[in-house]
Amino acid sequence: MKKNYTMYAFLDGDDVSNAIEILLIENKVSEAIELSENIKTAFSEIEKLLKSKLEIEIIIIGGDDLLFQYNSNRYDINLIEEVRNTFTNKTGISMSCGIGENIQKSIQNLYLAKLYGKNQIKGYKKN
Repeated sequence: MKKNYTMYAFLDGDDVSNAIEILLIENKVSEAIELSENIKTAFSEIEKLLKSKLEIEIIIIGGDDLLFQYNSNRYDINLIEEVRNTFTNKTGISMSCGIGENIQKSIQNLYLAKLYGKNQIKGYKKN
């Protein structure tokens, strides 16, 4: 029997604040509102997806950030990709992700994903 592996995934939309600020500076208020609504819709769908699964706990969801805990024996990289794809399909904006054995490590790996060029996952290890 496999050991129970609790992992944390921390996801962040790439350059979301820049995209919104550019739209506002260029007086494209309706487009900024639409992007904001699309982000809300994406996170609503992601929240429903994660809540429909066993052994997943959402810790933070808001703005363009998502932190959740999951069992890595039950879920693999496909779950993370499904979350990222949902966000990108609704917003047109990519997401970076850090995975770790604890929250601090997931934050460090998210930071690495951003430093390595964004739109990627760092810290994933196959069981």
